Amino acid sequence: MIGDKKPALPAALLLTGLSAITVSVPVWAQGANEGTGLEEIVVTGYRFLNEDTSGTTNLPLPIEKVPQSISLISNDFLKAADIKTLGEVAQYTPGAIFSGNGENYRTDIKFRGFTNGEAVDGLPLGSGAPLAEYDYAVVERLEIVKGPSSVVYGASSPGGIVNVVTKKATPETPEYFSVDIGMWNNYRIEGQVGGAIGADGRLSAIGVGAYEQGDSFTDIIKHDRTVLYGGLDFAITDSLSAYARGGYEKNTRTSFDGIPQFEDGTQPPVARSFFIGSDQSRYELQGERMYVTAGLDWDVTDLWSVSVKGNFSRNEQEGAAIFSGGLQADGSIDLFNEENLGSTEDVFAAGISSVYKLDGLGLSDSFISVGAVYNESSYYGKHRFYYIGSGNIFDGVRSITNIINAAPITDPGYFLKIDDSLLTYSAQAVLRVLDPLTVLVGASYSGTDFDRDSDALSPASYEYDGEVSYRGGLTYEFAPGFNGYLSYSESFMPQRQSDINDNPLKPLIGEQKELGLKYAPPGGRVLFTAALFEILQSNKPEFDQTTPAGDRFKAVGEVRHRGAELEVIGRVADRWQVHAGYAYLNPEVTKNQESPEMIGKTITYLPKHTASVFASYELLDGFTVGAGARYVDSVNTTYDDSVKDLPAYAIVDATASYAFQNWRFQLNVHNLFDEKYYINTYETVYYGNVIGEPANVSLSARYEF
Repeated sequence: MIGDKKPALPAALLLTGLSAITVSVPVWAQGANEGTGLEEIVVTGYRFLNEDTSGTTNLPLPIEKVPQSISLISNDFLKAADIKTLGEVAQYTPGAIFSGNGENYRTDIKFRGFTNGEAVDGLPLGSGAPLAEYDYAVVERLEIVKGPSSVVYGASSPGGIVNVVTKKATPETPEYFSVDIGMWNNYRIEGQVGGAIGADGRLSAIGVGAYEQGDSFTDIIKHDRTVLYGGLDFAITDSLSAYARGGYEKNTRTSFDGIPQFEDGTQPPVARSFFIGSDQSRYELQGERMYVTAGLDWDVTDLWSVSVKGNFSRNEQEGAAIFSGGLQADGSIDLFNEENLGSTEDVFAAGISSVYKLDGLGLSDSFISVGAVYNESSYYGKHRFYYIGSGNIFDGVRSITNIINAAPITDPGYFLKIDDSLLTYSAQAVLRVLDPLTVLVGASYSGTDFDRDSDALSPASYEYDGEVSYRGGLTYEFAPGFNGYLSYSESFMPQRQSDINDNPLKPLIGEQKELGLKYAPPGGRVLFTAALFEILQSNKPEFDQTTPAGDRFKAVGEVRHRGAELEVIGRVADRWQVHAGYAYLNPEVTKNQESPEMIGKTITYLPKHTASVFASYELLDGFTVGAGARYVDSVNTTYDDSVKDLPAYAIVDATASYAFQNWRFQLNVHNLFDEKYYINTYETVYYGNVIGEPANVSLSARYEF
């Protein structure tokens, strides 16, 4: 029988494994370096390092030459580790943190201690990020750019941005059909077709479809998802190409906001499957997303290129989200309903960029890049928020569910309308001043508008013009494949949170200094990155209090996050692949006008140490085994240590696969030792914690045509 608690894997074991892997890189990496320096020689099976990094930084540079830390998450790695959410991605990415799953809409993550920004195909979503994640059946890779990047993306979090790169069509697009079966009645079917259309191979198409449904280890929770996706890529001429892709996703899932903890931080003595919510269909969360992305790339001359791209998405949501809080010693809790009666959000982005190489001026490997990005989002929704009543966790799941189901509706509802836009102009220059030394300078100019109207909140409207962000960097190749760098970058990000007076918080302003080293050995099958950083951010939001119209926040003044990161990704030997990393974070309050006593305090709900490793080894032709481990340090829950820390946790995963002819069978075991762990969503002990999945197994079969 599986118990509720097993011993955690010591952090030292993870660090020892990471150190051994890091030392191994230069010994086994070999091959020929071409193009970006990240070409992969595929032996069999999946590959963890994807050499295509175009769109990550809007710079025609190989990733090892970019003076900024970047993590690449290939679709092959997602398959090998059986990863399905951004939260799981974060647990395998140094500097990233899984920070909850509010009301079961989507998993949330942070980079270097800050809420992440989001982009699709190189265009930022701004503040209009959808309330659901892109299904990984349509994702080619994830590009995680750490630190401020407003010069490239306009609005950007100080911690970084995750760029979702959707699948493109090529003449070599694989065609497959797969079936996945997991515990708790979960199953998924997925298929992909594609390839060249016509004898000349200039037009390629891709089509993807997926459907999944299942239950959960948590009582009553169910979900189902439908995915449709298609795209065309067209080489119009040898110098002109275009693409158009789009998709539709529908998600239905049970609302669940976790289990509250006692006021002293103690976790309640309930089963891991304990549920606070409703089994009625009206409390389900239902969402639909329709999206399209398109672009045009033109090599005007050998020295000059132009790129134009745009995307549009419509996100529709409805359903009631039950949440609870204020767990008392006698087991009583407060129950609330935050109901979306129907909302629509349209998000539009367009960008144009141009790169001119300076070879004609005698400056080899130098260029100038200019661009403009426009973002616009429009949201309209009907909502209601009301107190249901009190329940008691010691009376059981059914008692709480009955209270929720019988509760009368006490709020007639209100409307909320938000329109915001952002326009950014940017310019960057890369100059190779000496054979080993490259200089990067860049600046952007942004203006943003925000308007809010509601019959429950105070109307708000503001305009920020003339927001200038800078970046600069030096990259020095002191030995073949070894690049040291020093960089400075800035960011700003408009906020939608309101203070107690219903005024929107001012934009987040950030600046970062980073010192790092990247190593890409000949052949480019491995990328090693080490970085030290310091980020200063003003206007960081912090939960203040709950009002009848929802949560309210306040700015804590200025915070400083210092840290270090190590990462290695790729094939360290012909049969051995590794994706591993370690991060250290020291976040402190540096300014606070309202509470000077806070200065010097460590920011709460951020672990100081995180580490992960996932490795696979091909024992025999077609037969591969792998294992992974994820460690997250304990976190402070209050500044004065008056509440217990959220405990550290370590999770061990395992996998085995066998490929022959056109078939591939794969077994994945998650949380092998059944570690019981908690993830806080709202940075307060008042609300609930997400409880991690217990030990579980999944099996998949894939056939390639």
